[in-house]
Amino acid sequence: MLTIYQKLFDTYGESVLKDSNNFPSREITALLNGLPISDDARLDLLDQMDHAYLEWSTNAFAAGLHLGLTLLSEGVR
Repeated sequence: MLTIYQKLFDTYGESVLKDSNNFPSREITALLNGLPISDDARLDLLDQMDHAYLEWSTNAFAAGLHLGLTLLSEGVR
């Protein structure tokens, strides 16, 4: 990701993402609780899923921002 997109996400996108509270942690926790794994493994899986969600959201933010700026550009017809 370009540095400017990362800075924009860190100062704007991440706060919007956290405020939206879209990560289904309760549902995932309930699903993981049904698996025959240790509590440490369960916590690790939840952390990995949260990390993947944040990574996907960051990439989606950057792609959307880039597309929006491109469409607003005078050079796009």
